[in-house]
Amino acid sequence: MQWKQIKTLFILCFLALDVYLLFMFFDKQEESDFGYESPDSATLEEELESENITISADLPQKEIKQSYITAGKKTFTDKELDYFSALDNQEVEVLDKTFILSRFKDPVSVPDDAGEDTINELVKSRILLPENYTFGSWNKTMNTLIFFQKKKDHPVYYNQNGIIIIYLNKDNEMMFYTQTMLGKAESPSEEEQTLIKPMDAIKVLYEGNRIWPGDEITGVKLGFHTRIPLPSGEQSFAPTWIISVNEDEYFYVNAIENLATKNDEMTFLTDAIKAAMKNVQKLPDDSDIKDYVQKYLKEKLSSDNKSE
Repeated sequence: MQWKQIKTLFILCFLALDVYLLFMFFDKQEESDFGYESPDSATLEEELESENITISADLPQKEIKQSYITAGKKTFTDKELDYFSALDNQEVEVLDKTFILSRFKDPVSVPDDAGEDTINELVKSRILLPENYTFGSWNKTMNTLIFFQKKKDHPVYYNQNGIIIIYLNKDNEMMFYTQTMLGKAESPSEEEQTLIKPMDAIKVLYEGNRIWPGDEITGVKLGFHTRIPLPSGEQSFAPTWIISVNEDEYFYVNAIENLATKNDEMTFLTDAIKAAMKNVQKLPDDSDIKDYVQKYLKEKLSSDNKSE
């Protein structure tokens, strides 16, 4: 008889526990539906504030939908390349119709304090298909101007097949540039996905110990970043939040998969110069610009190695 009473007591206790847990579930669900957070749970903004991490960048607020894209190298057409025949100040070599090398006969001066508008004005009137590129940065260490190609109105960041790199001398004069371009972008899936919000991307950096007390989030932009190369020779690009910290560090957060990587512009430029060297070596020995460009690129690689 005593065992039956104990068993009944256990059943009643478990029933009470089930009712309590069910009540807590519905209470939590209601909080979520109304966007309410428990006073005990600190928001990300509060955590950042407590660490003296500030956000001076304007964060996009509206919901954005985008998809992965794939693209391969573009082959420039003869009609497109005819553009250079009208330019008196450029000496041009085209390799495999995918890599353009152009030397300025008379170097073009870039003011020391030139901003984005001035640089765009100087460069875009001298390159092929300028509407497809956007100014990225002036790397003062390598003294190069970097222009990223755009896809779906957003830059494709740091990809060897969709970039213009303009090389300056010590007097900040444009001497020559290399240009590559990605072909038509395809979407593996027609269905676009809702991208994570910028604050969620910042949270990934914060929880991954990539930003520290006293840091400032100085820029947040949307673009594309290389995800994986494909067996076909094409590449897959992911919608990506590009987050600048203290104006000199750049992190890339996949806006679909919520994965973060850090950009190293110097490593990219070093690899780009090595790739350019290989292409320049393919030029015939009687090319007027082969020795000129090779000498400069070798000096750049040599000085970069010394700085390490």
